[in-house]
Amino acid sequence: MNQLGIEIRCMRCGEVMELRDPQPGMPWSDQFWVCPRCGRHFWTTYPPPKPAAPPAPAVAAPAAAASAKPASEPAT
Repeated sequence: MNQLGIEIRCMRCGEVMELRDPQPGMPWSDQFWVCPRCGRHFWTTYPPPKPAAPPAPAVAAPAAAASAKPASEPAT
């Protein structure tokens, strides 16, 4: 099985097909599936992998709001 966890069986002989991804540095547009037993092959199209999301910046609370008393307490 491939790293994606996708398993496709050959329509001709029933063998699990092998996924051959594009070479490093090549555009990611199609995957090439090949049957190791009978040689049947075809292309499938998937969207390119999403880039890793940058970490969200930490939101700092203003100092005045952090020291303020909750609204349920009476002001003195």
